Amino acid sequence: MKKLEVTVTKEQSEKIEEVLRGLGLLFASSSIKLEGKECIEYSALVPDQFLDKAMGEIQQKMDLRVKENTMSVYNVEAQVSTYVDRLREKANKETSALNPFERLVEATERYRKLDGNILTMALFATLIAIAGLFLDNAVIVIGAMLLSPLLGPINAFAVNATLGRIRNLLNIQLSILALLFSVILLSTVITLITSQFMDLTMTSQILLRGNTSLTDVGIGLVLGFAGGLALVTAIPEILVGVGVASALLPPAAVAGIGLALVNTNLFLGALTLTIIYLVGLQLGCTVMLRVKGVQPRKFYEKAEARKHLAYFILTFSLLLALLIWLVAIGFK
Repeated sequence: MKKLEVTVTKEQSEKIEEVLRGLGLLFASSSIKLEGKECIEYSALVPDQFLDKAMGEIQQKMDLRVKENTMSVYNVEAQVSTYVDRLREKANKETSALNPFERLVEATERYRKLDGNILTMALFATLIAIAGLFLDNAVIVIGAMLLSPLLGPINAFAVNATLGRIRNLLNIQLSILALLFSVILLSTVITLITSQFMDLTMTSQILLRGNTSLTDVGIGLVLGFAGGLALVTAIPEILVGVGVASALLPPAAVAGIGLALVNTNLFLGALTLTIIYLVGLQLGCTVMLRVKGVQPRKFYEKAEARKHLAYFILTFSLLLALLIWLVAIGFK
């Protein structure tokens, strides 16, 4: 339960009363003077579930450019009112089930930190991918993609970018980078060990991931759009997850191969391809979620989220443009 206090100039008081009555809230009002100006102060008890709606509707009716117009919210430790109790029960019935937004946040919550099971699954997928790369067998490489759990962290990153949750965003990005670093490291170690016992051939599957093109930028963005769409619809994530994994895991593994064999061109090419896909996926998924209307429920968080989202899209767009320029220069 919250106590909502609203102060407005007398000219806007009727609009505020209309909103409070429309929400069925009991409220008290009193006339006050602020720096000699006639104002009306309203006070009402509001169930937590109605708070965002009440504040949002009041904000639309009041001119916050006027310094006298303010809204304040206070916690209520206890209250005794059968009317307020009925109002709370009504609010609970209307919000008892998780809405799509809450389900979306809940689905990505597990990826806020690097999970040992996800890391283990990614390493298993890396082992299979390395075998497919050196055997020049596309079927085995695709089989590795079925195990790779990279779509979840990408989606979690996009959700938190859209909601403007910077701390979660940074934690998830560190987890993603840790996963890719682990893939590169394992690939490097396996290649070093294997090279001591046999000659390793640069197969077409390896060389394919050692080159970048402008087409790869578009592929990354499209896969990101698809990942975001799968997250907010009933499309099975595995259909997109294989594509996301095929974009990230093989080039990361090839980067490890290039590092182990001291092949600078192969290492840099595969690493650049991995970064291009990662940036494209994250940018595309975030834009899709924003287009589909994903945003904070609380109205006072929306402006902050929009600001952070704008910074994110601008930064990642510039980074993608830089990568495009580097790729274009390399093809001149």
